Amino acid sequence: MKKQFLALATVLPLLALPAHADEAKGGTISVTGTGIIDMAPDMALVSAGVQSRAKQAQQALAENNTKMQALFAELEKAGIDKKDIQTDNFNIHPEIVYPQNNNSNIQRAPEIVGYVVNNQVGVKIRKLENVGSVLTALVNAGANNMSGLRFDVSDKANLMDEARKAAIANARAKAELYATELGTSIKRLTSLSENGGNRPPVPMMMRAGKAEMMVADVPVAEGTLSMSITINTNWELAQ
Repeated sequence: MKKQFLALATVLPLLALPAHADEAKGGTISVTGTGIIDMAPDMALVSAGVQSRAKQAQQALAENNTKMQALFAELEKAGIDKKDIQTDNFNIHPEIVYPQNNNSNIQRAPEIVGYVVNNQVGVKIRKLENVGSVLTALVNAGANNMSGLRFDVSDKANLMDEARKAAIANARAKAELYATELGTSIKRLTSLSENGGNRPPVPMMMRAGKAEMMVADVPVAEGTLSMSITINTNWELAQ
């Protein structure tokens, strides 16, 4: 009786082997999916400010304050809400000159010849038709340091969801194509991870050396923006 039990225990694992072999026969495939949504921007963002120089720090600050007040007034006249204006940089630093020794053995100390004040604000322009006129108004108000003009969309969440749907459809189409070419079909999705993000537009840099009056609005082209998502997926193949 004991010998029969041992023989049966030996046979059972062998009987189970074909089932495991069939499961392994199906296999899995891994593919990436990309979803890209193009859209027209509905707002613009720009950094604008005033840089002032003077012999004394107090003088440079007073001049800068006057010009910044004029800049705020122009933004208000252009219809920019206060909540869409935010100071993002302010600094005062000495302007230092390092004299040349002129082959002299006497080391001359650096000299402070003046002070520089920078005050920079970020401005959100919600009406794209006003971008050119707002930029012109800023320069005419005394802004001599402008940079980073870029366009954006206010409702990113819904657009990103649309990109995700497109990414899933793209991944599924790839998986089905590979499975068909392999003579089988996809059974189910086993894993998915997201590693993508939006494609930011390239900022347009703009700097004015002098606060010269501009007689025409700055020409601006908003173009289109793209939101993209990339996902990694694993699919189980049918046996």
